[in-house]
Amino acid sequence: MELETYKRAKSVITVLIGVVIAYSVLQNSIFTALAGVTIGLVAMLILRRSVAAVTHDERSAMIQNKAALATLTITTVGLAIVGLSMVFLGRQGLGDFEGIGYVLAIVANFVLGLNVLMSYYYSASLGG
Repeated sequence: MELETYKRAKSVITVLIGVVIAYSVLQNSIFTALAGVTIGLVAMLILRRSVAAVTHDERSAMIQNKAALATLTITTVGLAIVGLSMVFLGRQGLGDFEGIGYVLAIVANFVLGLNVLMSYYYSASLGG
């Protein structure tokens, strides 16, 4: 299978997984969602094995690293800002958001801590 065909099939499977999850939310069935995700991931794994040639070079690795770092940064900062805003709004009496705000702020701190631990691990294991 060609790489472009694999990418198209992967996109279709991803959309189908999303449809199954939406259906399972409407039906209030976690088992349907788990089954749909599992079947979709197995299908992607089978398709991945049939790809003739997938090339990875320094450029694609650098693009992936930069995209991952940008995603981590945006997500963490967004979680922290939204969490602190919800705590502030909850304390001002503008809704019952304080608990959810604390959870989001704790998740942001957990992600940052995990990032530091993984950076330390890879630095030590790769000779940094």
